[in-house]
Amino acid sequence: MTDFELFSAAGSLPVHDVLAIRTWLTPDKTLFTFLDDEGEECNRLTYLDLWRRCRAVGASLAAVSDPGDRIMLFYPPGLDFISAFIGCLMVGRVAVPSNLPARRRVDRSVNIVTDCGAKVAMGPSDQVPEFRRSFEGTKAETLQWIATDTLPLEDGPPCLPEQPSSVDMGAVAYLQYTSGSTSNPKGVMITFGNVTTNCRMIRDTLRLNQDSTMVFWQPHHHDMGLICAVLLPVVIGNHTVLMTPATFVRQPMLWIQIISRYKAEVAGGPNFAFDMATERYAPAKMEGVDLSNWRLALNGSDIVRPSTLDRFAERFGPHGYRPETFLICYGMAEAVLFLSAGPVGKKPRYAAVDIEELEQHRRVQLPTDPSRSRLLVGCGEPSWEVEAIAVEPETRRKLPVGEVGEIWIHSATVGIGYWENPEESDRTFRAHTEEDAGKNYLRTGDLGFIHPEDRQVYICGRIKDLIISEGRNVHPEDIEYTISEALAARGESKTISSVVFNVEFNDRQLIVAAVEVDRSLKRALLEKGAEIERAIRQAVAADHGVTLHRLLFIPPSSMCKTTSGKVQRGLMRQIYVNGALSALEPVGAAA
Repeated sequence: MTDFELFSAAGSLPVHDVLAIRTWLTPDKTLFTFLDDEGEECNRLTYLDLWRRCRAVGASLAAVSDPGDRIMLFYPPGLDFISAFIGCLMVGRVAVPSNLPARRRVDRSVNIVTDCGAKVAMGPSDQVPEFRRSFEGTKAETLQWIATDTLPLEDGPPCLPEQPSSVDMGAVAYLQYTSGSTSNPKGVMITFGNVTTNCRMIRDTLRLNQDSTMVFWQPHHHDMGLICAVLLPVVIGNHTVLMTPATFVRQPMLWIQIISRYKAEVAGGPNFAFDMATERYAPAKMEGVDLSNWRLALNGSDIVRPSTLDRFAERFGPHGYRPETFLICYGMAEAVLFLSAGPVGKKPRYAAVDIEELEQHRRVQLPTDPSRSRLLVGCGEPSWEVEAIAVEPETRRKLPVGEVGEIWIHSATVGIGYWENPEESDRTFRAHTEEDAGKNYLRTGDLGFIHPEDRQVYICGRIKDLIISEGRNVHPEDIEYTISEALAARGESKTISSVVFNVEFNDRQLIVAAVEVDRSLKRALLEKGAEIERAIRQAVAADHGVTLHRLLFIPPSSMCKTTSGKVQRGLMRQIYVNGALSALEPVGAAA
């Protein structure tokens, strides 16, 4: 098989067929390396290792389930999940990745098991008994369990199949349950063809090959972790280094050191990851660190802030980091992962807009007054396999470029709907514009626009979170950012979480903000609480022309977030409305 044949096959075949070919060609090449909490190598998988484990998983599933059955995957960070997931694909079982059924997450796991109708679950042998106990007394207690790390392995390398497997590329490969940042989690049906298309799009847009070493820490049940850290490496044939999300949160500087140590080309995460690394910068930990090989710093899934990019580039520039390394991305689980990015090797694109025109009229215009200017970061150019348009959501009229509406997507990477939810599937996955009733679009729920000059996608916020106050359309993410900046100006952490939402009171729409404190801010509130509150209110009024009607400071760990770290505004609003959101004293709040 020539390099060109392999490149073509990897962009068109299902992932498990690509694994078979690469195992036949390079059985002893290291595909994955897993690091412990100190950043030391504790496990690795060659292509042959992974192939043998996947075959063992497939054989065990064939004995207890039928094609099309949903299989729950409960795994802590590590390499066992990878063989479990691909093993499902090999035998036509629908993989259902999930976070672990522990503590507050048991209900969510039970809901997923019930929703998808799974009868079989897989996990590591040392944790299966604990998982069983977690489900006792729930609708998931009858799950049949398979401990995949103790399964017997086949001997010898695989033979190259005479022809690809007969998998139906339109069949469902796995269910990706959404994070639930604005609603209850729903199972996105992702087909084999969707996966292959998206991995090909990422490979081609990012210009990746077998030499593109990558470092990732994202959870494997989250779309970015699943695709970028698990399936994409199989497709491109590179070496990928994995660490746990908890290790990154505790030691973001270790993440930077690992990128340097392995001379990684690709690494990244949500916008907050770069804020954390900048804030925790420690000169003593940067001795010998060289980031000049870092070619692509993926930044996506959050609203991306110019100040984050500037501060990170300034802080790590002396260590070889270049501003053009940033690659701002846009995507979502309903379309596997990736929709737009880049261009590669260019500095991120910014758009200066008149904030009043944007908030009051949803129009994108250059600011004539510096005080009304807002700098937005472009989320890249859509892949050539993606059509992205802005639509007026009420009338479904396609908007001219440069006008703000809901972003709609047409592409072969879009999933086929939500599991057992035909009404919501029709509304979200089969939307039609006023002009073209014959073409299906995915409604992303994101407000944004396509720039008239460079065709970059710009995201302003979520439709469901939009706050209409005092004649303005205000995005809560923008107010939350202002709160963060106001606290940072007073020497507090930039990574403190806040949530903003509106509530109705006496026929008025009121804006509520809740700020989750850390130790430093808690001490500061005891000394200068009224002063801090006043600074936040003044900053919000100055930046957005609206009033915070209620400002709460809430205890640590009381902010509800998705598994990917996004604040759950809808849930936090409901907790507040129910009177269950407690505030710290002695700071008062305006009525």
